[in-house]
Amino acid sequence: MKAKPVQQNRKLAYLPEARRRSPAGNKLVKGLIIVLILYFVFLFAMQSIRLLQMRRTLSSIEAEIQAVRLQNEEMLREIEQLHSPAYLEKMAREELGMVRSGELLFLFRE
Repeated sequence: MKAKPVQQNRKLAYLPEARRRSPAGNKLVKGLIIVLILYFVFLFAMQSIRLLQMRRTLSSIEAEIQAVRLQNEEMLREIEQLHSPAYLEKMAREELGMVRSGELLFLFRE
């Protein structure tokens, strides 16, 4: 037994309320899409500019941090020197002109 193909009755129904979009409606939709795309491009550009500014600021702050760290290390070395008696004696002699008992201090004038 051979199967016969079943034909369905297809009828096209036109709805009177259904209208095609008018050319003005198409232009409006396209215009809105273009405006949205431009808006998002603008937002992306502004965020990119802000990101570049923040990266520049970050690099300058990191350079400043490095300079302060070096200054901090130098101050720590100076603090260590200030606790040594030999350095204190040297500074007393050079800055204050102090001498030990029994020593003579000679000052030469030009």
